[in-house]
Amino acid sequence: MRVVHLSSTPVAGSPGTIVAALNRLTDVRARHVVFNAAAYGARTFIADIDWSTQQQQALDAITDADIIHIHQFFSLDDTFGSGFAQRFGDKKVIRQYHSAPHLWAKRNPQLMEQIVREDIPQLVIAQGPERYYPFARIVPNLIPLHDPRYLPKPEADGLPIVAFSPSGKASAWRTRWETKGAPQTLRLLRKLERQGLCRVQLIMDMPHDACLLAKQQAAVVIDECVTGNYHLSGLEALSQGKPTFGYLDARAQLQLRKLTGAAELPWIDVRLEEAERPLRDLLADAALRSEIGAASRLWMERYYSDSAMIEHYRQAYLDLFNAPERFGVSRFSGRRDAWFAQALPDHVWAQRKEASSLWRRIAGGFRRA
Repeated sequence: MRVVHLSSTPVAGSPGTIVAALNRLTDVRARHVVFNAAAYGARTFIADIDWSTQQQQALDAITDADIIHIHQFFSLDDTFGSGFAQRFGDKKVIRQYHSAPHLWAKRNPQLMEQIVREDIPQLVIAQGPERYYPFARIVPNLIPLHDPRYLPKPEADGLPIVAFSPSGKASAWRTRWETKGAPQTLRLLRKLERQGLCRVQLIMDMPHDACLLAKQQAAVVIDECVTGNYHLSGLEALSQGKPTFGYLDARAQLQLRKLTGAAELPWIDVRLEEAERPLRDLLADAALRSEIGAASRLWMERYYSDSAMIEHYRQAYLDLFNAPERFGVSRFSGRRDAWFAQALPDHVWAQRKEASSLWRRIAGGFRRA
């Protein structure tokens, strides 16, 4: 079976990692064509086939493929050229989502409906966005656990390093999902740094390999503690045996437990509002950091091995041919399921936003007084 993955951007390296695992661990032969490999500027990822320089190789891979695996929502014809989708012929097509549909739909309910109910089989990562795609099959983000870049290394000498890799500068309260709360998180980390408790390693605008190397030297890693989601950066840190802070809401925890079969999850699970004291404990206790980090790595080996996780993709491909009826069926049995999955966590986030604004106004009043 041959599969070609298509994306307009590197999608934080996720398609490339999936393709590498398919080729390494299964009988599926896979390629990845990325339209704009430089979409993130200095934040680069290894590209398999770069459309800008290897167009014929990309077209050959599409011709040879049995399955077209598209990542994220974008127009194929507007991106790769008019009539591009006609090249697929009668090949099987599947689309995978890595972000909430709000990223593209904004406030357009018609576009939201079009994205969610698109009439092709869908996959979605087992992270925050899955709750908005009831017709999509849940699959994991992949981590190559035994790649040297993902192995545990001793933390650097000197003050413990806290590594944080926000994908942008968005506030925790400006947007619901496309944020890691960089301003608020950095405010806390810089406070601890000024007090001489740590050094802050802000990981932005650098090649992915350099990001991984920087995290390997860290004592503690912050995934993100604002949305209730977790990210590839958190999975990477856990694989590297680092104590990893992140806030996973009930829905994200549920999907992880279903995916892995694990009862306990390895994140140091706190919201940003509650993170300071746990961080202080970890920064003061190297032995505790070591113990938590070792347990993080062990959890990944036991419950999140790439050889087990990649089978979710292989089975999805087989079902495209042998059991297509398994796609397009809602995972929500009624309004109750949808409310607990979507509305309830959104209400909690909105309440936290209001509380944050209130405390800012109170603090501002004290300063003026």
